[in-house]
This record gives sequence, structure tokens and C-alpha cells, in this order.
Amino acid sequence: MTRRSDAIDGLRGALVVLMAVYHGCYIAVLFKLVDIGLYDGFWWWFPRAIAAGFVFMSGWGLARKKARGAGFRDFARRAGRLALPAIAVSAVSALVFGKSFVFFGVLHLLAVSSLLAWPLVGRPLVAAVAGAACLGLGLWLGGMRFGWPWLAWLGFRPAGVYPVDYLPLLPWFAWCAFGSAFHDLMDRLGRQGNPAPSGIDVRETRGAVAGRSILRPLAFLGRHSLVVYLAHLPLLYGIGWVLSMLVAR
Repeated sequence: MTRRSDAIDGLRGALVVLMAVYHGCYIAVLFKLVDIGLYDGFWWWFPRAIAAGFVFMSGWGLARKKARGAGFRDFARRAGRLALPAIAVSAVSALVFGKSFVFFGVLHLLAVSSLLAWPLVGRPLVAAVAGAACLGLGLWLGGMRFGWPWLAWLGFRPAGVYPVDYLPLLPWFAWCAFGSAFHDLMDRLGRQGNPAPSGIDVRETRGAVAGRSILRPLAFLGRHSLVVYLAHLPLLYGIGWVLSMLVAR
């Protein structure tokens, strides 16, 4: 039977695959290789659903970490490990995209969320209420634009600025809070339930074996999601550039 950690890594790996698919389409549009309306309908919702899934899984992971005895220093170290590549992404994207550079993208969000989630994990009701408040405030602010950029990271969107990756705390921290609350709720329900009787002969079906064979590579991607995230973007960009040169010839 597959351990829960493998299942969680598999879900994260599936999100990695979906992320790569979207970024491949985005870069193909950037180089005029395909004509897709990325800002309408499915293609508008698709990347946002993927991002929400990543942030939700981050909240789940933080709650699981604390349940296993991690302290605030562990959360702070995680924030630091994410902050360094986040700064690198900002620097590189500034060179590539100029004014539309990534000043608060998914890595920035996950780094800050690692600290903000600390008082919420282990308290599912508080986390759920905090998440609902963040979501509501973020949606309310979403239609507004402001003439100053200093609180853009919080959710006060600056006028005339359209970053290629922008996930402000309001509303996106909501998904981290929801992930934490969901983990803790499921953990409490699990402790209240009765364990399965021992001595039962559980035979693996062909479907279970096939499912595990599919889960294994996805779990590998999930365990290395940060490395894949940092590596696949320049790789896809390079492929897009080469294909655009070939098409031009």
C-alpha cells in the first residue's frame, strides 16, 4: 500500500506536469508559434488552478511538518531556502521581461507563507477563518488599481503593471491556510476513527499495481518540484527560441 507521503508527492508531481504544460503553451504564444487566448476562459483559469493547488499543498506540508515536531526555526529555514531562488527569479525575469518582471511570484508567496502559516497550523478553525478572510479581501481588492507599488506584494495592484507571475498574499495565502486547515482536520478525524483490523489479507489488484507505477515518477517530480520549476522555464524558453528561429527560416 502506498504511503500517504508518496501520494502527496504524487499529487504535487501531477501539478508539476500541468505547470510545465501551461508554461510550454505560454512560451509558444510568446514566440508566436501558436495562437492561444491565454487571458480568456479555460486558459485564464488553468494556471490559477495549478497555482492554487501548489499553495494548498504547501499549507498541507507545513501542517504535517509541525505535526511531526518541527519548530518555528524549521519554518524559517524553509522560508530562507525559498527566498534565495525567489530573488534569483526576480533578477533574471527583470532582464528578460523588464517592467513585467516577477516581483512577487509563487516562490515569494511560498517563502512568506512559511512564516505566516506558523500560528495557524494545528488550529484548523483559525486557519479556515483566516483563509476565508484573505480570499474575500483579495477578491475585493482584485478589481482595484493603485498609483503606488509598495504594497503590491500584499494585494494592492499597481496601475499599469502586469507581471508575468504575480501571486500577492491577498488572496493567495488563503490556499495555504486552507491546506493547513484541511490537513489538521483530516488528522483529527483520523485519530478519532478506529484502526483497521489486523490480520486481513489485502491483495493488490492489477489496477493498484498500475496506479503505483504511475505514481512513482510523479512522486519523484513532486519531491524535486523546486528544482524542476527552476530548470524547466529556461529549458522551455530555449526550445521556444530555437523553434522560432527555425520557423523564421
